[in-house]
Amino acid sequence: MEQRAESGAEDIVSRLEALRKRAPPKGEVAPAAPSPPSDDRRRRLYRIVGVLVIIILISGIFFAGYRFFIKPIEQEAKIKEEEAAKAREAFAKAQQKKLAEIEQAFAGLPPRYAAEKQRLVSQVKEAKSASELAALDVASAASAAWREYLGAEARAKSEVFGEDRIILVAGNRTYKGYGKVMEAISTLDYRQLKSAIIEQIRTVFVPVRLPRTQAAGGFIMPGDYVNIYYKNNSLAVEIVTDAQVVAILRATASISLSESENRMVSGQGGEAKGEGSISTGGVSSLTGPISIGIRQSSTSTTYTVNLKEVQKAAAANKIDPAYIEAALRNYGIKLSQLEIESQLGDFDEEYLILLEMQEEEAKALISRYLSDKDKENLQMVLSQPSSWMQGR
Repeated sequence: MEQRAESGAEDIVSRLEALRKRAPPKGEVAPAAPSPPSDDRRRRLYRIVGVLVIIILISGIFFAGYRFFIKPIEQEAKIKEEEAAKAREAFAKAQQKKLAEIEQAFAGLPPRYAAEKQRLVSQVKEAKSASELAALDVASAASAAWREYLGAEARAKSEVFGEDRIILVAGNRTYKGYGKVMEAISTLDYRQLKSAIIEQIRTVFVPVRLPRTQAAGGFIMPGDYVNIYYKNNSLAVEIVTDAQVVAILRATASISLSESENRMVSGQGGEAKGEGSISTGGVSSLTGPISIGIRQSSTSTTYTVNLKEVQKAAAANKIDPAYIEAALRNYGIKLSQLEIESQLGDFDEEYLILLEMQEEEAKALISRYLSDKDKENLQMVLSQPSSWMQGR
């Protein structure tokens, strides 16, 4: 046992001694590793530079390819996407605009007349392009719907009020009577028909006193239809349309006639007055008045009838009213007819004309009588052929 312990200790001591001998003494530096040869350094440097060059070339190629190929493609795709987005946005706006146009065109129509509206709305929603939207004819469809509606209204109101007692007011135009109302409805578009009103004619009777030149030249008869214009500077504005002439009065005047007759009779002998002598075949000399073989006579008749006084006498029963009524019935009308046929007349004549017109038109006309200057700017014209023109 003791021998084994001693041998183990010696073994450890021998190992430590070997290690001490291997370690360098204190203060000594371990020798440096030998430096590689210079060729190896150059090769390593070349490798590094080559790798850098390759990296730079690859980066340049990538940059150039991105800039000149990839980036333009990306930009073009982006531009196309933006344009497509703008086109989609513009198309959506066009759809909304078209829908608003349809809504505005059919606004106010009862649902039973709005079938065309629903058809147009469906076409707008199904449209794929702006050209399809532009091809939709809203005006024609809306005009047809409004004409159908107002036509039904005109027929219904004409049955209640009578064909001659309905009126269509569209904008600043007025159409009287069933025929003209229906004609206007068939020609006006929806923009005018939307605000149109069909109603019963409410009329008043307005007396208008105008000189002949302003009163259709005096060529008007009871029962005629006239328009009245107001001349404002260089424009003429229609203020009364198709007013009916109810009656016409002319100023009372005198009927006068003068007749004269001169008679000369010869062969009744000779007579001389004055001083002097007469000798046959010789020279005669007389002074003073003389009449030889001739007799003269003259007659004249003059009478005058004042119509105003005759009317007063008839009203007072001083003369037979029936006779005067028969004699003077339609005197003014007959006189106007005679003037038309003979083409002769009194141009300075004034007429008092009783007209049947709408209440609003009456207000507009009466307001023009506030001054003589305004009255001078009124002009009455025949709106339809007069009765005396028939057969011409």
